[in-house]
Amino acid sequence: MRQSFTRVLLTGLLIVGCSPKSSDSGGSGGNSGSSGGSSGSNSGGSNGSSSGGSNGSSSGGKTGSSSGGSNGSSSGGGNGSSSGGKTGSSSGGSNGSSSGGSNGSGGSGSAGTSGTACTPDTSNLVNAGSWVCDADTPIKLQGAFYVYSDSDMSCKTPSPNKPCGGMGCCVSGTTTISDDTTMYANWGCGLGMELNSTGGTAPVKTAYTGPVNCFNITLTGSSGGNAVRIGFTQSTDTTAIAPYVDIGAIKDGFSQKICFTDAACPTWTTAAQCSKKTGEMGTPYDLQIQISAGATSATVGAYNLCLTKLEPIFDGGAGGSGGGNTGSGGSSGGTVTCQSPSGGPGSITDPFGTAMVSCGSQQYVVQNNDWGAKMGETLSYGRGTTMKVTQQTGVGQNNNPASFPSIFIGQNSSHSSGDTPKAVSSIKAGDLPTSWTWADNGATGSYNAAYDVWFSTTSGGEPAASSPSGGFLMVWFHKPSDNQPIGTMMGTANIAGVNWNIWEGNNSGNGKPCITYQAVTSINTLSFKLGDFIRDAVDKQKYLQDSWYLTNVFAGFEIWNGGQGLETKDFTATMK
Repeated sequence: MRQSFTRVLLTGLLIVGCSPKSSDSGGSGGNSGSSGGSSGSNSGGSNGSSSGGSNGSSSGGKTGSSSGGSNGSSSGGGNGSSSGGKTGSSSGGSNGSSSGGSNGSGGSGSAGTSGTACTPDTSNLVNAGSWVCDADTPIKLQGAFYVYSDSDMSCKTPSPNKPCGGMGCCVSGTTTISDDTTMYANWGCGLGMELNSTGGTAPVKTAYTGPVNCFNITLTGSSGGNAVRIGFTQSTDTTAIAPYVDIGAIKDGFSQKICFTDAACPTWTTAAQCSKKTGEMGTPYDLQIQISAGATSATVGAYNLCLTKLEPIFDGGAGGSGGGNTGSGGSSGGTVTCQSPSGGPGSITDPFGTAMVSCGSQQYVVQNNDWGAKMGETLSYGRGTTMKVTQQTGVGQNNNPASFPSIFIGQNSSHSSGDTPKAVSSIKAGDLPTSWTWADNGATGSYNAAYDVWFSTTSGGEPAASSPSGGFLMVWFHKPSDNQPIGTMMGTANIAGVNWNIWEGNNSGNGKPCITYQAVTSINTLSFKLGDFIRDAVDKQKYLQDSWYLTNVFAGFEIWNGGQGLETKDFTATMK
């Protein structure tokens, strides 16, 4: 994944929502490389029945933090039992006003040689032979694992280039500060896997067109403060900028589903340089896991990472055994948890219209909740807990969302699913199972995909109110590039096997505290225990109170603009 840098000066917006009412300068952006940077420093909020995200200034790339990446053009291993591959001319980013960056020195590696016999395994592609031979299985994957590097400045490329063994496919080394003084030549190292290579002495690599669209990826070890990026090259051109997902530094392993649709080009690239957007499949050639050197002493150092499991996921299931695809824009969901659905189908056009649906004996409320724009939104729903935004023309005002179309359990604005408040003190980690699967279906505009959980200070709750007396807990599956959660990012957590950024701040509509867990990588589907988040917010973050009562659990979309096509494909929750 080639990376380069551009320096951008941005000015923040005056925010009136759930954040300090000040006009701060926009953030300098996140890490360099394909990510466009973090959103700006100000946060807008929302009123009404969603606790609201916030508007921040758009962000630019930051010179520094991680240096230019590379595309490993590894040539395939030999037929059948042959493995390995050679890394190609990975490119380093360059500094300057142009966003393109210049090429750095090429990575090195030798072609694969004959090795142990290859046995197809559709449940885990990692094998000691460093060669995937599943071309004749339903997943249609074939190619070599390989190491790619910054000319061995940050790691030693194995010879032959076969990085897999009994511990998995591993890469280790030490990075040093990479910035304009080094011309970003020492950008780091990575592991790659070809998706569609013929192998042999004269291998031919082409774009993967098989059924796989995601991978369950398990990494062990530590990245030593270096940012880790998982992406997919889009051609055999090793100097091209490739889209990826930034998962940050890894301290003690990582396990998450990453999809072709998750990876996106940097916001500073032109269409000619890189055109793939989040939600698009693209033309994947290789999967790459890159350890990227940073520009400070805290973002470089010794690392040792091993890929221990690489499970292919496709519409037919995970390795042929079940599951669905994930990732922002995924069109198919995970396991359907709404059993015996009833209610609907129907549509809601009234800005504050609702409908009742059920999954078995559990009732749910579907709401349009077009509170910010009060115009131009229509939902279709049912049977059961499915919902789709079929029309949305509103635009949020004063940096607040236009609407929060959602499905909920609890009591809110004189609508009730029949559930009553539950004492937070009685909720334990592992309690309150819930599951949500959503898809964007190509929706454009600015929106999140989020749980919104409400808490009251009294045992009776506020069944007729449009906001809680206690506070909010939000779980963002997807964050737009131009908006951010309320408040300030205070730390990170790994809950339900997913890495989250933790934000804390007060809702400007009612001044109540809001803690948000924002997925570092956008996800489409997750089954988890809401009690795990609640206990973390109360016991570890000290932000919510044990004396409060859980009153509502929403899942839906805060839409600032656009959003037509957003869909809840499955949702279940409980307060019992």
